[in-house]
Amino acid sequence: MQALFLRRAIKQFYEGHGYRVDFSRGIHVGSGMIDGEAVREPYRIAIELKSDRDDVLRGLGQLLEALAHGYNQALLVTSKQRAMRLDTKVFNHSGIGLGAVDSRNEVILIVEPKIIYREE
Repeated sequence: MQALFLRRAIKQFYEGHGYRVDFSRGIHVGSGMIDGEAVREPYRIAIELKSDRDDVLRGLGQLLEALAHGYNQALLVTSKQRAMRLDTKVFNHSGIGLGAVDSRNEVILIVEPKIIYREE
């Protein structure tokens, strides 16, 4: 599944929940980049899209960096077929959510992202 297909599905999903979604050019966080973000004050969700050929471990690292730099939640999104093969223990333990997009462009949250509260 291509990143463009994933991007459209996630954008539609979060905009339907009242978030402002940005996938314009990638977003710098610390020494890395994430694909996009969904914002509805006071929450900021870092989003990393992984097509079927992308490196999931790299995506997890990028999302951990985003959490360390002020995001309240993080979500890795891939195809449903690939997501079903991943071990959800990593996502449950880290607090990073796992989202899947099926062939009908529907988003399924396999692991809900945990909210990390920030003191300012």
